[in-house]
Amino acid sequence: MELSHIDEKGAPRMVDVGGKRETERVAVARAVVRLNARTLSLLKAKALPKGDVLAVAQVAGIMAAKRTWEFIPLCHPLALSFADVRFKVQDEPPAVIVESLVRTTGRTGVEMEAIIAAQMASATIYDMVKAVQKDVAIDDVHLVLKSGGKSGLFKNGGPLLFDAGPDLPQPRPQPEPWTGEGLAVACITLSDKGYAGQREDSSGPVLLKMLEALHPARTQGFLLPDDPQALCRLVRELAAGGWGLVVTTGGTGLSPRDLTPEALLPALDRRLPGFEQAMFAEGLKHTPHAVLSRCLAGTIGRTLVIALPGSRRAAEENLSAILPALPHSLEKLGGDMRDCGRD
Repeated sequence: MELSHIDEKGAPRMVDVGGKRETERVAVARAVVRLNARTLSLLKAKALPKGDVLAVAQVAGIMAAKRTWEFIPLCHPLALSFADVRFKVQDEPPAVIVESLVRTTGRTGVEMEAIIAAQMASATIYDMVKAVQKDVAIDDVHLVLKSGGKSGLFKNGGPLLFDAGPDLPQPRPQPEPWTGEGLAVACITLSDKGYAGQREDSSGPVLLKMLEALHPARTQGFLLPDDPQALCRLVRELAAGGWGLVVTTGGTGLSPRDLTPEALLPALDRRLPGFEQAMFAEGLKHTPHAVLSRCLAGTIGRTLVIALPGSRRAAEENLSAILPALPHSLEKLGGDMRDCGRD
């Protein structure tokens, strides 16, 4: 096997990429910084002695991405078009998930820039919290996604904190912003076979029919494969486009590709545990297998998001449990300031 970084005499060399064509290159890397509960609480409250940990770590990661060629001897200096670092604070087990995204248009990839950015941001978190915790662990540094170049797209599972790029499957049909009066309701069906035209979507139309009880001004069904990144992108786009209610069906079970909750959680501003408990209780009335379902509810801005099972019957049952509460919920989410307490 020919080694690209070793010449015919066994000496190290930089690869000549002059003959490669320029393409858009994207890479996403991730690391996990494991903290104890007390340190995590202080971090969330921005009460650590060195200040706002994540703000400093973000800048450190971006700076490191831009200077990766100085740290890795045979890396090429690259003109990056974009670099950023994002964080997900996880309560159980207590940790900060660090994710970096780097983008350029050029003849070589940006995987090392993304990995160095994630590592430097993680090390900065350690430096910022070490006054209160010495046994911080930085784990699981790895490449999550890369695209561009001869080898094309590589994905290493799981949803992203970032909307990473153009290689994601596109929803059918394409979403459009809602600028009219009244409620716009979207239902997203997640199904690999449905997206490939091998199975008819039976859940989506039934759910939209049930949601007519809300008297929406607009309803639309969307179809996606079981791709968490594509789902997160579509839900964010619908929320930003003025859709008031987004319901998903599929991906809430335990199969390897059932990742709807993981895809949606980074996008949510607030979770609605009461909705989730009501759906869970309703499911248990009908089957003990309801314990396997991971239905989710929450909000993004003024958009209500509800994730239902893929089974038509289970989706109907879960939606029926919360349907009476939806009108009032949407009113409050839309800014209704009237007192809703009971005497």
